Amino acid sequence: MRSIVAITAFLVSTGVSAMAAEHRVVDPSGKVIGIILECNSCKDPATGDDCAGGVQAGYHAGKPCGQCLITANCGTKILYPFDLQITGTLQQPDGEPLADEFVRLFLPNTWTVRTRTVESGFFRVVLGATEDRKGEMLKVDVGTKSRAKADGAADVALYMLPENYKPCPE
Repeated sequence: MRSIVAITAFLVSTGVSAMAAEHRVVDPSGKVIGIILECNSCKDPATGDDCAGGVQAGYHAGKPCGQCLITANCGTKILYPFDLQITGTLQQPDGEPLADEFVRLFLPNTWTVRTRTVESGFFRVVLGATEDRKGEMLKVDVGTKSRAKADGAADVALYMLPENYKPCPE
């Protein structure tokens, strides 16, 4: 029954070009707490380029995305009265799981949370409530992400931002 109380957002990406995505974090009343954003290395993934997702400097919907979002929204506090559990899975383009890969969640209040994938490619980031707790933990599944093992990136980057976040400067 706890899963009924917690809102679970699912987005399953089947290819590397689908990596640039937004995941809404929604409380049980329907209020959007924040947005988890992934950046893509291609300005236009439709070109067929081999795009990498989860990059620290890239594009989202054709606009600059990445660490510039943290700079643009620096100091913004995202307030939520629930613990948050953010999960997902990393796999190679051939479907093999990616174990021992780092996933990093950046927040505009300058916090950074880092985790590592297990043998199955699964990862979990847990954030404590930033206001007095009002209920059960909220779960957000960002889906299965396809990523080449030897792409050279130190980690997969995710950005948690307020719903009306400021974009990167052009």
